[in-house]
Amino acid sequence: MATGEDTTTVELDSGECALVVWDEDGSVQARVVAAADVPTEGSDLPIVPEFALALAKRILKDPDFQDEVLDWYYDHQDKEADEEGDEDEED
Repeated sequence: MATGEDTTTVELDSGECALVVWDEDGSVQARVVAAADVPTEGSDLPIVPEFALALAKRILKDPDFQDEVLDWYYDHQDKEADEEGDEDEED
């Protein structure tokens, strides 16, 4: 995040992780923030941080994936809007 920009505080519950994604000079950046320290002694991370980390790495290393995610999002957003419209017509 560029200095001088407004920030938002997000409180995470125990066991939660946040995937923070931002644009820096036209390039997508990402990081994972955990609500508590994640144990790193073993070879495996707990599932939530591991999933968030895998998603962050995919976002950063595969620019085509960024487009695929946005396409998926917009496609499903349109479908949800259509479904809500159909439900309203039934009432």
